[in-house]
Amino acid sequence: MARSKVFKLHRVLAMLSMAGFSNISQAVDFTYSGFGNITAGKVFSATGLEVGFPDNNKWKCPCYIADYSHGSVYESRWSIKPESRFGLQGTATFTDNLSFTGQVMARHAAGDAEIGVELAFLSYNLSPKWTLQVGRKRLPLFFYSDFQDVAFAYNWTRVPPDVYGWPVVNYNGANLTFRDDIAGWAVKSSAYFGKEHAKEVAIAKLGDPSRVDVHWDDMYGIDLELNRDWFTMRASVNKSKQRRLRMGPTGLVQFSPDISYGKDSPQTYSSLSLNVDKDELVVRTEFSKIDQSSQRGTYSGYLAGVGYRFGNFLPMVTVSRFNSFGGNGAAIEVDRNIGLTLRYQLSDSSFLKFQLDRSRWDFLNGTDNTRKLATVSYDFTF
Repeated sequence: MARSKVFKLHRVLAMLSMAGFSNISQAVDFTYSGFGNITAGKVFSATGLEVGFPDNNKWKCPCYIADYSHGSVYESRWSIKPESRFGLQGTATFTDNLSFTGQVMARHAAGDAEIGVELAFLSYNLSPKWTLQVGRKRLPLFFYSDFQDVAFAYNWTRVPPDVYGWPVVNYNGANLTFRDDIAGWAVKSSAYFGKEHAKEVAIAKLGDPSRVDVHWDDMYGIDLELNRDWFTMRASVNKSKQRRLRMGPTGLVQFSPDISYGKDSPQTYSSLSLNVDKDELVVRTEFSKIDQSSQRGTYSGYLAGVGYRFGNFLPMVTVSRFNSFGGNGAAIEVDRNIGLTLRYQLSDSSFLKFQLDRSRWDFLNGTDNTRKLATVSYDFTF
């Protein structure tokens, strides 16, 4: 997770002042909520070669990477550090149409404890259907991206890492959101633009002890979500220009794209999610494609899960897959995961979950490895 992600709150205050809201006479209404999870896990079986990812000098492998974006790694001993986290969110409402939202997260990312600001944005209701937001937000690449940290909001102990695992999870910018009911469908759509300069990204720390920064510039995207009765569909596209820099003896040096290619290279993230909640039946699917040009290749992934509620119990089986292709289009790697989840509803604000995962990385050169992981999690909100 980037250290540069902490959005400077004084900028927000300055924006408020410039907008002329510092003299609002009515009282400010403040509300807050919190969420978190205590998750313990361990790798209990492993076969195949170690590949140096994650870094065997930092973690005692065999290892299972549960969250690439935040550097969450389980070893062959029980630990609550990789995925346990706590969040606190507050909203200050200045008028019927103007508010400010902030969110602070505490976690143990990439082996290091940290507290950071995930959200810090102003919201202004232009009309009952249109809302403008400016500041720091989660980057809505996929269905669960906005609330990936809120484990209470989904059925697994974690979102499947084969789809959710990229260096940038936030952005600084603006978005315009539309909400309405059209012909029996609940419609939500957002268009946004911005950038993110992420320092010391966690995903790079998994295999490289040196500092790596990632820049996504000229970023823009759009998403559309449709809901009717038991069916929800969401599609999204995000475009930006990326470059990566590594700390060397003389400072940060660009290594992606190759400097001969230029300052940056284009990339496109696209996803489609189709979900079903019909009576006791639960179906979750998502498909993703990432094109990072000839400089970095392309990637595709999917997840598909099905479950059925029995009272307070929800057993579920989920398969996911990640495919990596080189700049010439040749397949490089195929990662597969199958997860068995049992969720038990303790109360309206808490779940207990148990999950078994089997992950196989196939490097398509005659070598692969398999890891099995057990996790138990207590998820809560307040």
